[in-house]
Amino acid sequence: MKPTSASSYDRRRWLGTAGSWAAAAALPIPQIFTSSGIGGANDRPGIGFIGMGGRADTHIDICLKFKEQGRCDIVAVCDVYRPRVEAAAARTGAKIYRDYRELLADDSVDLVCIATPDRHHAPQALAAVRAGKDVYVEKPLTHWSQMDLAAELCDEAERLRRIVQVGTQYVADEAYAKAHALIEQGIVGKIVHVQLGYFRRGDWGERMPIPDPNAKAGPDLDWEQFLGDAPKVPFDVSRFFQWRLYWDYAGGPATDLLVHAFTPVFCLLELGYPERVLGGGGTFQYPREVPDQCNIIADYPGGPSVVMSNSLSNFTGIQTILRGTDGAIVLGDLDHPGQGIRIVPVAKESQEVVIPWSGFGNTEKLWENFLDCVQTRQRPFSPVDIGVRVQAPLNMGILSHREGKVARFDPAARKILLQ
Repeated sequence: MKPTSASSYDRRRWLGTAGSWAAAAALPIPQIFTSSGIGGANDRPGIGFIGMGGRADTHIDICLKFKEQGRCDIVAVCDVYRPRVEAAAARTGAKIYRDYRELLADDSVDLVCIATPDRHHAPQALAAVRAGKDVYVEKPLTHWSQMDLAAELCDEAERLRRIVQVGTQYVADEAYAKAHALIEQGIVGKIVHVQLGYFRRGDWGERMPIPDPNAKAGPDLDWEQFLGDAPKVPFDVSRFFQWRLYWDYAGGPATDLLVHAFTPVFCLLELGYPERVLGGGGTFQYPREVPDQCNIIADYPGGPSVVMSNSLSNFTGIQTILRGTDGAIVLGDLDHPGQGIRIVPVAKESQEVVIPWSGFGNTEKLWENFLDCVQTRQRPFSPVDIGVRVQAPLNMGILSHREGKVARFDPAARKILLQ
């Protein structure tokens, strides 16, 4: 049957009232912080950047654009590696810090962007919200071994009424909220099975370049601060510049890539914590510690069962599909990736619905949403409470793979158990 756009679809049948559609355009679980904070107090909040590697370059480019528009200032940059932080300061005119705790003590810093290795995300975000800052933190929310810290960060952000945006740019789109409303109306029945994946050919994303093969630990490279709470090992130039290859600092495809494909499912279904998770895969092609093939099966109480697949050896992908008892929801058709969300009911005389993307994958839009929420104190596209629930099955899949056991989740204690 010929698809129709959401705007021309029979809203009376699926939404009931125009008010329902307006509500759908808002983010699920609306939340407004009423503390004084940043909102309304400063139209040009000062941003401090912690971690000046490759991903930070993208964030700086975006924030320089917003600075020209009068929406923010870049006031501080921080990195444990002197050449990187000096280059960032030259681009932005910002003050240099070598220790993130000193940056957080700077009263001119209202917001922080954290783009450090995974192991530092939660500790630095925790310190930031406790220092009264709002936070944009790169995905994943935490290292795979830090589920306790993920839960603590979520609690502290809520207690202190801080905005925390997790940098999963695939969710920078109002289409999810519109599709979520239709799912709640029962357009495809009960969602019982989900498939998703992330495929590419090559491990270039993890095998980052080494700008100085002769770099040494010392005054210009703070190795101890880089290690943080990771196992204490002698300095290694690959571990420092190519940290995504190592279990101590990263989680491989589960937390680096599948997190992108998995987070949109949360925007649509508002899942809780999984009941059990099984992880598999291995390092079959590239010389590295973390896997280059990764598979995770996460079963949720009463459904759905979520199957996540990944390979870095072949770019032949799979469709993200949410299968319901009365139809299916397809995200980004493989043949037409820009199409949006396609909803396919199976009821007789029903029509397909296509909700176009309006920002999918756009980091700039995620930043725009973050800056808006800093002012309004409303819930961002990728909030920390969703981030911690996304993190749970990914961490569980890694632990299951590493230990050869089934991972179960204790929702009361928010702890992972291996059996």
